Amino acid sequence: MGGLVLTKGTRHLIRHFQKEFKGNRLDDLRNDPIDGTTTLIKDVFANSAVDLLWLTNNVKHGHSQRQNPADKKCLLPDDNAAGQPHLEARWVYFLTASNTNVLTPTNHQKIRHCISTVLNDNSYSSIDFDCIECDPQTVFFADEFDNNGAKYMRIVLGTPPMDKLSGTNLSLDPQGGYTGTAPILVPAGGNGGAAQGQNSNAKQNPDPKPTTD
Repeated sequence: MGGLVLTKGTRHLIRHFQKEFKGNRLDDLRNDPIDGTTTLIKDVFANSAVDLLWLTNNVKHGHSQRQNPADKKCLLPDDNAAGQPHLEARWVYFLTASNTNVLTPTNHQKIRHCISTVLNDNSYSSIDFDCIECDPQTVFFADEFDNNGAKYMRIVLGTPPMDKLSGTNLSLDPQGGYTGTAPILVPAGGNGGAAQGQNSNAKQNPDPKPTTD
């Protein structure tokens, strides 16, 4: 993932997170335990001793449709429909804090805390995720409202380019020309606290602007 925001793999991950944190799946994450345990999923997200890598490997639910492997890891995509066989290996690499040029421990905790907030507050209808190229690495977040007045949290990871890497599982998959448009974001108080979007509660000065996909 990282700053390679134009990759099909990154977009596939984002689409999965959009699905995972809304509707019935969000209800499951709020109310149910990790599969095979009595530990509530929302309780592990509230634990500052864990990071996103631990959560990715340990949060499991029966609503996951993963088949290869059928491990019920619901924070990983249900399938590899994007045709990106290296997607999961590159994502896990990016979540491993001991690697270079990856998600920082501070930003692990910012994202975990944002998700925990939503899991423990039913006034949120969903989480909207995105990723843009940004230096230094920053997590933007804000409460926003859709056209029907439903509140959701927007979380945007701004990050410098991730190394393309090499090797059997880590090299970048063929892309085929994905294009898209990144949101317009601004930092909160200069330290990257909130995202500026449609109907956002965030009010900051319009600088810096992200790159466009």
